[in-house]
Amino acid sequence: MPDNIRNDEFVKRQQQIYKSGIITIILLAINIIVFLLSNTLMHELYSEGVMFTSAVVIDGELYRIVTAMFLHADINHLFNNMIMLLLVGAIIENYLGHAPYLFMYFLAGIFGNLLSMSYEIRNDLTWVSLGASGAVMGLVGFMSVWIVINRKQLVKDKSMLIRLILLLLFVIESCFFQQGANTVAHFGGFLTGFVFGIINIILFNNRKDMEGIA
Repeated sequence: MPDNIRNDEFVKRQQQIYKSGIITIILLAINIIVFLLSNTLMHELYSEGVMFTSAVVIDGELYRIVTAMFLHADINHLFNNMIMLLLVGAIIENYLGHAPYLFMYFLAGIFGNLLSMSYEIRNDLTWVSLGASGAVMGLVGFMSVWIVINRKQLVKDKSMLIRLILLLLFVIESCFFQQGANTVAHFGGFLTGFVFGIINIILFNNRKDMEGIA
């Protein structure tokens, strides 16, 4: 098949994947709406929704572990997370299906925040945590498992090899070196998605192609 026809089919299939990513679109919309409200009509969403470890542990405000996932510090914070959610999320949603995808998204975000809380308590720190980064890193973790399993096939394409190297650098930077970010929550989210990927892809033998990635 000529390369131009193959590329056209790939683009059309990617467009279809993004259009059918209902959960991804809903999550994207909720994050944007919450950001607009928290910066205009409902400023109290920040004080009531961000994650303070003391508020969760001492005051029992467990809801903050989830609400913090939908709040963002500024437009750049929101934009970076939503771009990753759109690009990676739609592909993972198409691969997993709507319900497992949504379950993993929340599981990664929650575990990332719990790990961050544990780190704060152990090191006597006080952080204010917010953002969808932990949940989004869970999607990256899941995709990483699929990539590792299919690495021999993927690295044959030089452009794909470059993308994989960039993805690896992104993961390392996000989980260990990103300035001003809660890298512990990022790592917790990534680890959750990675384990979920091992269970789904390896243990449950879900070895199908991940459409949209190559």
